[in-house]
Amino acid sequence: FRSLLDGVRPDESTGSLFDALVAQKYLVNDGVNEIDLIEARKRAGIRDSNRLDVIVLPTLNCNFACVYCYEVHRRSRMHPDMVEALKAWLTAEIPLHKVVMLHWFGGEPLLQFGTVMSVSQHAKSIAEQNGTLAVLHITTNGYLLTRNRAQELTRAGIRDFQITIDGPAEAHNKMRILTDGGGTFHQVFENVCSLASVDEQVKVTLRINFNHNNLESIPELLELFPTAIRPQLRVVFEPIFGDCSLSAISNVPLSELSQKTSEYSEYAATLGYDITFGLSAVKPGKLVYCYAEREHQYIINFDGNVFKCSVGEFRSNERVGRLLSNGRMERCGSEWASWTGGDLFSEKCYSCVYLPMCMGGCRKMRMQEDPQQCALVATNASYLLKQVAFGGLQQAFRVQTSSSTKKTRSKQ
Repeated sequence: FRSLLDGVRPDESTGSLFDALVAQKYLVNDGVNEIDLIEARKRAGIRDSNRLDVIVLPTLNCNFACVYCYEVHRRSRMHPDMVEALKAWLTAEIPLHKVVMLHWFGGEPLLQFGTVMSVSQHAKSIAEQNGTLAVLHITTNGYLLTRNRAQELTRAGIRDFQITIDGPAEAHNKMRILTDGGGTFHQVFENVCSLASVDEQVKVTLRINFNHNNLESIPELLELFPTAIRPQLRVVFEPIFGDCSLSAISNVPLSELSQKTSEYSEYAATLGYDITFGLSAVKPGKLVYCYAEREHQYIINFDGNVFKCSVGEFRSNERVGRLLSNGRMERCGSEWASWTGGDLFSEKCYSCVYLPMCMGGCRKMRMQEDPQQCALVATNASYLLKQVAFGGLQQAFRVQTSSSTKKTRSKQ
């Protein structure tokens, strides 16, 4: 602990940080068997029936041709019979859980706007009838999110959005383009601003994918959004991965990624954005690294094939289950078990001091690569876990304590 705070002047902020670490069990007594606790926590997370996670892909088609996209887009849509099968399954499944998390993904889900609306309204209705809390979310590129559609979606209960903007116009339009090559920045930017004004309860996760080409332009983007809507925008920075020519980690030193993301997170906070960094970025009691390990988590493709991980091509031979036309869910035994059974962690995890925060890293990476390699990847992890992956945890703690000191002084 002292090494993490090396160079940080002792004051009230370091004292409160120590108290927070103890209260949240980041610092524990030597006699506590943390391995037993963590294994029990992981098993509880895998088996937890309180929460139902459903990700629906109404199409794998997309109106964008982003230069770094890993998906294979193809013309497709959820047939009306499959829509009815999905509704029947939700009717039977939702009452078995306390919370249903319904996420729309793709492709671009708004290309099938009618399906999104119909199923969302149905799920919300079934949840209300059975006393189940319904949380509805959509990941969209934002291009088709007109004000009228935004109003309809919020009335259907969707108030949580994720929309990607990769910098100001010049940077964004080189990375996120239409299938005909046209730019998308101005349409998406205006739609985000309009969306936030439709309903004050709307929250937009403003995802900024970055690499060496657009990293320096991020502050300019943050300055563009109107001050009034910034509290509704939850900013996250995600390194582009995959092809080495575009990968952030392959082209930018990890120390620089750590420094820049720390600086930009702090700057976004000062501008009024909703951004969580420091200790609160890792919620106490994390059960699993990723939702894909949960027994009651399903990714349902437009054709009824069921998957676990949202990063893939959604090929039939990779499915772990199938939604049948009668509304029943059929699991493929061994394929399903590979995600929810087997070893809880790799052998290397047990000697890692970050295991209580990470909970084992990406299971897909562990299945596909050397299981003894660290499967903690920066993408889609919390801010603090990114700093672990970037090797910049000390910098993250310094930002946290510096921010706490500034707040204390401002109160005085």
